[in-house]
Amino acid sequence: MSPSAPRVIAVRSGQVQPSGSWLYVWIDVDTGAIAYVGGTGFAPELRAYLHVESDDPQLGRVRATVPHYDERDFDVLAFELPDGIDRQAAKQALIARLVEAGEDAGGSGSATDLHEVTDPILQEIDRHRGRASQESASL
Repeated sequence: MSPSAPRVIAVRSGQVQPSGSWLYVWIDVDTGAIAYVGGTGFAPELRAYLHVESDDPQLGRVRATVPHYDERDFDVLAFELPDGIDRQAAKQALIARLVEAGEDAGGSGSATDLHEVTDPILQEIDRHRGRASQESASL
């Protein structure tokens, strides 16, 4: 097996540069409830880590806003956004769609015309919940 091509992480003038655009959804493993919806320009694993480890409430938003986060289990579903999609607009559109569906998405949003982004995410959330409930039923 040959090594894969390296992933280049750009650090310019002492600052790590964003390398993509992601939306992510924190789903409670036991209840299937959505605990948080976020967006980032950095690796979603890094963002998830900062959400639970940082004392700064701007970085550790899950830690600061999700009750008993440290006593619960979550699956974080991360979705890379296509080039040219405004991350903040997509996040607000996703939150709005989740609120319309009766979900508490950890924020408020207004519906926009980003169904091409939000529909696949909503479908994947439903699939994930279906798989999780099948796994718990087989235990």
